[in-house]
Formats: sequence, structure tokens, C-alpha cells
Amino acid sequence: MAAKRKESKERKTELKAAKKESRREFMGELGEVLGGYDFGVVALVLILSFFGVAMVFSAGYYETINFPEPDPLYYLRRQLFFVVTGFILMMILANFNYRIYSKLYGFVALISIILLGVVNVMGITVNNAQRWIDLGFIRITPSEFSKVFMIIFTACFLAANPRNVKTIKGLAVLFTVMGIHFALIIMQPNLSTAIVIAAIMIAIMLVAGLHILFMIIPVIGAIGLYFYIITSKTPLHWYKRITSFSDPFADRQGDGYQVTQGLIALGNGGLKGLGFGRSVSKNLYLPEPQNDFILAIIGEELGYIGFLVLMLLYIFLLFRLFMIALKSRDSLGLYLGSGVAVMLGIQVVINVAVVTSSMPATGITLPFISYGGTSIWAFMMAMGISLNISKQNNAMERRRQNKRTKDKSTHNQNGAEAAS
Repeated sequence: MAAKRKESKERKTELKAAKKESRREFMGELGEVLGGYDFGVVALVLILSFFGVAMVFSAGYYETINFPEPDPLYYLRRQLFFVVTGFILMMILANFNYRIYSKLYGFVALISIILLGVVNVMGITVNNAQRWIDLGFIRITPSEFSKVFMIIFTACFLAANPRNVKTIKGLAVLFTVMGIHFALIIMQPNLSTAIVIAAIMIAIMLVAGLHILFMIIPVIGAIGLYFYIITSKTPLHWYKRITSFSDPFADRQGDGYQVTQGLIALGNGGLKGLGFGRSVSKNLYLPEPQNDFILAIIGEELGYIGFLVLMLLYIFLLFRLFMIALKSRDSLGLYLGSGVAVMLGIQVVINVAVVTSSMPATGITLPFISYGGTSIWAFMMAMGISLNISKQNNAMERRRQNKRTKDKSTHNQNGAEAAS
């Protein structure tokens, strides 16, 4: 009886291993058909992006029919354009060997600083923030591109010399570049994006082996900045943002207005939501619902279930991105892939925290979902970098498998000749 149970258990283990191997082979074959890219990342990016197109259309519909010249399809057309052009950018970078970045990272950092400088000199101001460059047909937000540029710079700088993360000279370069970006972005003012860029760079440094004690410097700096804003109330814009989130309903007609309307929208949705297109809050209650607070509209129309499904999609995408980074055959791929995953994870967490009033309101978009071309393009570019890493990983794995198959074939042939 015991022998039968053991045999049954072994058979189940073999079947499970065979199914797992079959799934791996299927995904590998599918990846080869798609050019060697990680199929999971491509599929998830497309699902999130086109879901974003639908939600932007729904969230912005009421505003567009109240334009001086009503245009119900305005946001739909533009968001679709951003997604399609972003997908093209993603595929271009997916075919651009990531190792070439090691020759361009200094130039990339310089371009990032120049663009941020241009914004502060001649950028346009909207809602008391100077964050955009107006190209006539479109406005771009250089700080969104800076997130990707700093992933490239930090990863390449550390991969070029692993000791850069352990020497004063190397850390001085990294923190100087970080400080320049931080200062230029704060001048806009855009504290949240400055913090995101600093967090991305520090995360890559930690992956590269930065000693945890070096975290004391940025932590002390962050605490000092927080107490400076709280005590001096300067800048007043940040002071109001920091203090209003703890009880947004205390000033629900003032600084807490957007957060309270977002919470009301989430509450309206309940478990199953009101249904797609049936949000009440988007009808001029929640300001610009298609932008940073689109998650509130998702919660209102699709409910907690829709919210949960969206979060699961992000989690699956994050898992795939981290797996690509961990499977990389060199440190550059590991650092680049980790930076991309951290960029996505931080932005999702901050956006959710803001909409649920778990932290001060910031101008952080929900990746692939919120309206805006620069944000979508930046994230598509980041996904393209990870896809190229996966392509290089798969190509190397195929070469190894072919070599093992060839060696096995040679060994069998030699064995057969010896036996004859």
C-alpha cells in the first residue's frame, strides 16, 4: 500500500514537472515568434494601455461635451495616439541592444539636465507649476523622460565600474547628478517627481551593493526638508499638500477638495461599481478626472473588484520585470531591469496612496492609465529597455540549449560508434 502511494506521488510529481516544462516551452516558442521578447510583458502592457484608453474616454467624456466646441472623442483620439506612438517607441527600444547605453549614458544625463533647464527658463505654467514645454501640437513633460534617463545613467555608471558604489568619488558623481535633477525639478515645483527619481537611483545603487549606512544621508535630507516645510510653511503649496491629506474633509472646499472627491468616488463604487461610463464624480465634481485621479473613477465605475483586478495586473507586470532583471547575464541588464521595475512599482504605490489619502496629494500619474503623452511614452520606453534585456536573455539561453543539444548528439554518436 505504501509503495503504491509512493508510486502515485512520484507520478504526480512527474506530471507536474512535465506540465511546467510544457508551459515553459510554449512561452519560449511564443517568445521566439514575437522576436524573443517576454510575451507576458508585451501582453500586460497592451492590456493596461488599452484599458487606459477606455477609462480616459469615460473619465473625460463629460468635460469634452462641455467644451465651447463639444468633441466627445477628444480624449479618446489623443490617448489612442499616445498609446500607438508609445508602442512604436517601445518596439524600437526593444530592438536596441541595451549594452550600447554604456557608451551613451553621459550624453543621456546631459540631455536630461538641459531639458529640465529649458523647462525652468521657458516652460509654460499651468496651475502654478512650470513643468511643460509647448511644442505647439503637443506639450511634453521632460521630468517624465528624466526618470528613464536616470535609470540608464545610474545603471551604466555602476556597471562600468562596480566599485563606483563603494567609493567616495563614485558616490559623489551619482549624488551630484541626483542633486542637480532634484533641484531643477523642485524649482518647477514638482517635489513628487524629484523624490521618485531619487528613489529610483538609490534603488539601483542598493542592487549594485550600496551599503545601507549610506542611506542615512538621503533619509536625513528628507526628514530635514519635511520639518523645514512644516515649520516655515515655505513653500506654502507644499505645506498645504503635506498637512491637508491627514484630514482632507477638514478643508473639503479648499486644499482637500480633490482628495475628498476622490474618496467619495471610491465610496460610491462599492464592491461592483456603478458600471462603465456611469461615474457621478467625473461630472465636474472631481477636477480633471482623466489625469492623476483616474483611479478614483475606476473604483467608482468598476468597484473594488475592478480596482483589485487592476492591481493584480500591475503585480504580474512587476513580477515579470523583476524576473527579466534577475535572469540577466550581466550587471548592466540587472541594474537597468531593476530600475525599470522600481520605476513602475514606486509610481503605482504613490498614485494609489494619494487617491486613498494615505499620503499628500502629488502630481504622479497612474502608469499606462492616466491621460498624458509624456508619461505613456516614458513608461513605454522603459518597457522597451526591459524587453531588449529579455530578448538578449532568451537569445543566450537558446544558444546554450543548442550547444547542449549538439554536445549530447555528439556524445550519443560517439557512444554508438564505440559500441559498434
